[in-house]
Amino acid sequence: MNAAQQHPHSTAQLLGLAPAVLRPPAVSGLLALRASGELTTKDVKRVADALDKSPRTVWRWLAEAEAYQRLGPKTRARFEITEDLQDLFAYYRGNVTRVHEELERNAESSGQQVVSLTTLRRAFQRDLAPALRAALREGIPAADAYHPHFQRPAKHRNEVWEGDHKQAPVDVVLPDGRLVRPWVTWFVDTGTGVILGYAVTPVSAHRGSVLAALRASLLREAPYGPAGGRPTAVRIDRGADFLSKTVTAAFAVIDVRVRVVKKPHLKGSVERTNATSVTRFFADLPRYTKAQKLDHKRRTGESDPPLTFDGLVTLLDRYIRQHNTEYVRKATGMTRMQAWEADTAPLRDVPADVLHQFMLESDGRGRLVTSKGIEIAGRHYTGPCISGRKGERMRVFWMPHHDDTIEVYEFHSNRYLGTCELADRADRQTVNEVHQAREKLEEQARAILKRAAALRRTQFAPFTQPGEPLKELGKTLTRRQAEAELNTTQPPPRRTQGPYQPHTPPAGHWVRPRPASTENT
Repeated sequence: MNAAQQHPHSTAQLLGLAPAVLRPPAVSGLLALRASGELTTKDVKRVADALDKSPRTVWRWLAEAEAYQRLGPKTRARFEITEDLQDLFAYYRGNVTRVHEELERNAESSGQQVVSLTTLRRAFQRDLAPALRAALREGIPAADAYHPHFQRPAKHRNEVWEGDHKQAPVDVVLPDGRLVRPWVTWFVDTGTGVILGYAVTPVSAHRGSVLAALRASLLREAPYGPAGGRPTAVRIDRGADFLSKTVTAAFAVIDVRVRVVKKPHLKGSVERTNATSVTRFFADLPRYTKAQKLDHKRRTGESDPPLTFDGLVTLLDRYIRQHNTEYVRKATGMTRMQAWEADTAPLRDVPADVLHQFMLESDGRGRLVTSKGIEIAGRHYTGPCISGRKGERMRVFWMPHHDDTIEVYEFHSNRYLGTCELADRADRQTVNEVHQAREKLEEQARAILKRAAALRRTQFAPFTQPGEPLKELGKTLTRRQAEAELNTTQPPPRRTQGPYQPHTPPAGHWVRPRPASTENT
C-alpha cells in the first residue's frame, strides 16, 4: 500500500489549495536539495504524494525549472482589459455588447483580429471588481452594495436608536375609496433589534409621523411597552422630516443626541428591519406591488380586494409584536424582547408632561363634553379629568393609530387636564378613578355649602335669635303707646323750627322772595 492509499486526502486537498499553488514552494525545496547533492527519489516521491501527483510529473517540474528558470506552470497569454476598454465600458454604461461592436468597427479599419464576445465578457468579469463594474454601469452609489463594512461594537439597550421611513409595497384602500401605498415610520434599538414604536401615514410621511413614532417608542406602559424609555442618541439620515425644526426641538427637549449619517449602510439596523419587513410581512399581503408577473403588464393578485387602511395597521401591529417576541435570532439564541429584558442597562423615562406637549396629533376642533363623554368618530371617551365638565368644549390630541386614549386640554387656555379612555373599554381602575373624581367634587361642593350656611347664620344671627324685643313686636299697641314708641325711636330733626337762615349772606343782585302775607291768614 503506497502513501497515497494510506492518506486518501492529499496535502493540497487538506489545505484547500490547488496543486498549482503548492508547486512553486515544493519545486524550490527540491532544487535546493539537488544543489546540495542531497536529493533522493524518496524526496521526490514524498512531494508527489503530498500534491497527489505521480513522481514522473514532479521530475518533469524539476526539469522545466532548470531549463526555463520558472518554478510554476507556464503562463498562458490571455486577453486583458486596458484603460481604453474601461473607458468604453463606462461610455456604453456597462454594455459589453456595445463595447465589442466598437472593437469590431475599429478592427475593420486597422485590419486587426478581435476577440470573441464571450472572451471580452469573461475578461471584464475577471479584471474588474464587481464594485467597479457597478459604479461604471449605474454610478458610484451602486458600488456600496459590494463593499464589506465594519461592524460596530455591541451596544446596550437604549444606547443608540435608528429611525427611518419605509413605504409599504402594498395597495390599500382608504374610506373614500382611494388606493394608496402608506408609509411606515419606526425606530429600532440597535443593541437588541427591538422595534420600539411606529406610525403609519396614509400618504407621504411627514414630521408628525416622526413625532408620533418617537412618542410610541418612548412610552413603556401598555399598549406601547415594555421596551422603551429615553435613548442616549438617535441615528437618522438627512431626510427633511427627521431634520425639521419641530423634530430636532423634540429631541433637544428630551435630551437625546442626534447623529446624522450620509449613507444607508451607516444605519444598518433599521435598513435591515426595512428589508425583513418586506420578505416576512408585506410580500404575503394582497395587492403586493412586486408580486410575480403574468406578462409584461399584469401581476398575480392585482385584482384581489385590497386591504383597508385600518386592516393594514392591525396586521402590521401583529407582525411587529411577533418580530419582537417570537423570532429567535441565531446570533444570540433569544428573541429580541428576551435580549432586551436580559440587558441590565438602566432605563430612563421621559416625564409625562413633556410627552403631552409633543408628538401628538389634533384636528384643532373643539369637542363638547356630553353625558357620554367626548365623542370622536362615533366613539366616546371619558376619564376623571372631564368629570363635572359637561357642556364645556375641549381640545383633544391623540396618537395616530392608537385610538384607545386621548389627551384632553381646555379649548381656550390650552391647559392640560388629563387622559381619557374609551368608555366601553375602560377597566375597573379607570371606573374607580372616575367615581373618585365625582366624590371629590361632591365633597368639595358640600364643604363650600357648609361654609356658606355658616356665613349666613352669622350674618342673620341678630334677627334669628329669640328675645324680648321681638316678642313685644307681636303685641297690639294703643295709639298712645305707638306715639311714645315713635318719639323714642325717631331721630332728632335736621334743623330747628323757623325761617331758613343761610350760612353766608346772599349776593346783592339776587331776588329775594316776598315774605308771606298775613292778611289771608
